[in-house]
Amino acid sequence: MKVRCFLVFSLLLLGFIPNSSAQFPDNSPWEFGWETDVEPSYELMLDGDKWELEDILYFYVENTRMNDLSLTISVEFDSDDELLEATFDEEISIESQENKTFSVELLSSNPDDVRGFSTDTSFSIKITATETAGTAEISSEEIEADLKVPRSHKLIPEATTPTYAISAGTWVEATLHLNNMGNSVDAAKAIEAEVRSCPLLDITGLDSALNVQVQPTGINGQEAESFTFRIEPSSAHPSRTCEVTISITSEGNNIERSVVFDIEIQDEDDSDSNSNSETDSGSSSSGSTDEDSSALPSLSFLTTFVLVGIAALTRSKND
Repeated sequence: MKVRCFLVFSLLLLGFIPNSSAQFPDNSPWEFGWETDVEPSYELMLDGDKWELEDILYFYVENTRMNDLSLTISVEFDSDDELLEATFDEEISIESQENKTFSVELLSSNPDDVRGFSTDTSFSIKITATETAGTAEISSEEIEADLKVPRSHKLIPEATTPTYAISAGTWVEATLHLNNMGNSVDAAKAIEAEVRSCPLLDITGLDSALNVQVQPTGINGQEAESFTFRIEPSSAHPSRTCEVTISITSEGNNIERSVVFDIEIQDEDDSDSNSNSETDSGSSSSGSTDEDSSALPSLSFLTTFVLVGIAALTRSKND
């Protein structure tokens, strides 16, 4: 009877002993890693028109414990350029036996910094998850990834051409400018000139711009690359306004872009007419001068005749 009472009493005491797992955190490990594939590096999403980086990275936490897991999240970049801003949940909770995914949203704020960032280098992002109890740190895990700004190519042609009419049978020089509005080195792998409605007009010398490396224009004071070409109308070319299109193909992305301009051609007859008109005007002026000067001898002859007559009359009286 005493033994039975002792056993009952012991069982009652065990019921009042607190569960240690309810009072203290479970120190069994939890897993923390990338959900996004970031190996060997991660290339960010880039809007090349706005020069804006906008992307989302995902990470996971797997809680294998018997109790819930609460973590504090922090995000750091090793770049001094402050290229990106991160938006994320600073406090997260994962239930027991749960694998949960979280996100870090990345957004750039300065287009000039984005375009000026070297595509040959990378910068890292580090995410730290910390478990605490009160003010004490219990455990902490880190994950890192290398981030890169992708290349964007935008090779744009411009032309500086004469604003006056070009005479048939002559030639003039013009300038082709290649503006690299991307963020990495580019070149024109193909250049073509098309002349509309003027088969006797030739565009020559564009080959000098082929395969020449063009640095990003406007970055570190870099200017556009300029090349000289010729506009050559045949001597048989009629007077006409000609439309010229120069197309270039980017080596970086195979995209073709063009510049269009008009050239005024004046044929040889019009040129000769203008020259003859100026000559005739000069001859007319000279004729007037000659006519005026021819009156002087006539006046001199009349004066001589009168003088001779007077002399004859005087002589007659003397006789």
